[in-house]
Amino acid sequence: MNFGVVAIVGTGLIGGSVGLSLKKRGLATKIIGIGHRKVSINKALKIKAIDEGSTSVEKTVKQADVIILATSVNLIPDYAKQIIPLMKKTAILTDVGSTKGHIVSQVNAEIRSVCGSGKSNFIGAHPLAGSEQRGIDSARADLFDGSVCVLTPTNLNTKKNITRLSNMWKALGARISIMTPSKHDEVLALVSHLPHFVASSLAGVIDEKHWKFAASGLRDTTRIASGDPDLWLSISKQNKQKIVKALRRFSKEVECTINDMEKVSDKKLLNRLKKAKSVRDKKKWKQE
Repeated sequence: MNFGVVAIVGTGLIGGSVGLSLKKRGLATKIIGIGHRKVSINKALKIKAIDEGSTSVEKTVKQADVIILATSVNLIPDYAKQIIPLMKKTAILTDVGSTKGHIVSQVNAEIRSVCGSGKSNFIGAHPLAGSEQRGIDSARADLFDGSVCVLTPTNLNTKKNITRLSNMWKALGARISIMTPSKHDEVLALVSHLPHFVASSLAGVIDEKHWKFAASGLRDTTRIASGDPDLWLSISKQNKQKIVKALRRFSKEVECTINDMEKVSDKKLLNRLKKAKSVRDKKKWKQE
């Protein structure tokens, strides 16, 4: 299985890991890294995540068979706008952003503007892997092993391209889940975006002088609050309605817990704690 020339726009944690994984498995004829910072490109070349590097979109994407947008979510539509007029008609354009509704609608609108009505070669994707760390220094060839990659095709995509992109992510070690862009954003608001804002809020309410008393419980609960603030601001803008809905749902659960404590409803509180433990214990992550 070979996916030809793969261009990766953004050689950070995810983009770099895609490159390392493609090379380790011999899945590409050539991997080109594209970015605006030469230092990141040079690091990607040094660890052999890419075969060639460039700061120019124009000079590189014309030869690509698969183009992966692995930048911050706020930059994906702009990069797509540059790339769409240049890419081969047979090439697949995809991304790795953690929001899908905004990105898919923006990119498909640009394709219609440039190419007219008809089929779209853009398929939204979101590999559910990574960490609070960013940058090529944290990239790993096994990052996607055992993970889930969500694809969000629309009726503008051909079955051939959907299958091709699915096969690529499967070859990188991921299991595929197909959703609409809206459903993806609804689910991720609960399982990814909500946890970040909860962890951030928790870290924010604890007085700095008290952190010296914190042990592994607080460390583990607030770990993801170390994520890049600018990235999370962009995510909050693109998926605002669904994140707000998730936060209100969580707020309601917190209010119920407060009421159980205030009314000394030990049975209700115990049942709430038991239910949460049962749900959590059923889930085992690969690192555990």
